[in-house]
Amino acid sequence: MDAETAHANSPAVRSPARWEEFGRRLRHWRRRAGLTQAQVGIHVGYDHSAISKLEGGSREPSPRLVRRLDDLLGTGGELQAAYTAAALPGQAGTGTGSIGLSLSTPLPGDGRALLADMEILETLSWPSHLPSYGLACPLHDTAGCAVPVPAEALSTYLASCAFDQTSPPPQSIDADAVHVLAALLAAYWQAADERVAAVLVTVVEHALHAIVRWTEVLAGPYRRALLSLAAGYAQLAAVLRMQRGQHGMAAAWFGGGLRWAAMAEDLVARVSLLGDMSTLARLENDPQSALAYARGIRAAGPDRPWVAALADLYEARAHGLGGDAAECHRHIAHARVHLTRFGERDELEAPWLCGAAGHLRVESSTGGALRDIAVVTANRSVAGLAVQAIERSLRHLPPHMRPARVMLTLRLADGYACAGNVETALVVAESVLADAVAVPTTMISQELRGLRDRMVARWGGRPDVRDFAARAGGFLY
Repeated sequence: MDAETAHANSPAVRSPARWEEFGRRLRHWRRRAGLTQAQVGIHVGYDHSAISKLEGGSREPSPRLVRRLDDLLGTGGELQAAYTAAALPGQAGTGTGSIGLSLSTPLPGDGRALLADMEILETLSWPSHLPSYGLACPLHDTAGCAVPVPAEALSTYLASCAFDQTSPPPQSIDADAVHVLAALLAAYWQAADERVAAVLVTVVEHALHAIVRWTEVLAGPYRRALLSLAAGYAQLAAVLRMQRGQHGMAAAWFGGGLRWAAMAEDLVARVSLLGDMSTLARLENDPQSALAYARGIRAAGPDRPWVAALADLYEARAHGLGGDAAECHRHIAHARVHLTRFGERDELEAPWLCGAAGHLRVESSTGGALRDIAVVTANRSVAGLAVQAIERSLRHLPPHMRPARVMLTLRLADGYACAGNVETALVVAESVLADAVAVPTTMISQELRGLRDRMVARWGGRPDVRDFAARAGGFLY
């Protein structure tokens, strides 16, 4: 049973009158903030119809949603007070999510405290089998392993993680626990792609610390599987830290992930980590380091077409940042050729680079590299090519990847600005400006800052540009 189904069947939802006052207070504060139901929904990750039901008193909110609404609307805790007054005695703040376990469930060790810090589990999409979201089972590869049902899975996970830093780690682990950790990693990656959740990095790092401790006492295939999981969790932790602008912590996790991937002899993890390290170097405006990491990708798997394709794309981005158009075009052309040469092994090792996902990666890399060249060279025809590539990447982008859509749309606006089309740039940027505050990742902030600065430098005398720059500045960090 998923979160929506469980919530809809609860006694509280069948007695809507109790929630009418909460709905009235929500409507009051939303209108005071000058927001529509759709805009509120965008900021908190819900459809406008859900906000309408909340305001009508026909739906009970989760404690997590109430806190997000309080923060968004600046109510000073008024919605939390209304929620507490409406909730049944003793049940406020103990909602059960799709994972199927509540805070009243007996848990081993410090499991209750751990679960209290894991509200993100309420919103996860739980896979029934591995591989999931491009992640295979670290024990059985692509054999199609079944994952325990959510309630059993969380119990297994908490039992495995419920020890403090002074007690000895468990001396053994079973296949179900490995499957749960792999399924959670897949679900966490999906959550990270769909939205930004501050709590997500905490739970990912908690699991990572536990996994690393297990690797110190286990041997054989389980140790190798856990080392591979450690590399995957470290990569996600680094990406989440990078999204928040914490580049030093991100670099530390990337380094640890590379070490664990090497110990596990996990080529996929190693290549993926090197790619993200190249991205981090670009964010630091360091094309030489970005290029070095990209070449490390090629050296990691010289006989794999998928590895060569990725290496070429990252090298193209590094050359684009340095303004080298010839090398950039050469590597993009090579990447396209490598994608046509994929065999069965490539499809098994890198399913996330096949089909539409591969085209998305190529077009987004092409658009980003050409936009960077246009910035350095002020070449409007190159900017026009960048616009075409970014538009193609947006067509390939799945609708649920909201942060990526915001980032690519801002890049598209920047491409139009580099091409000298300020009116279209403003229209495109305005379409996602409100969303940018709801998904404030480092990459989104960087795209917005670059767009704003270039527009002000060229058209700062225009009132519409000054207005956009003033509003965009409030979303940057």
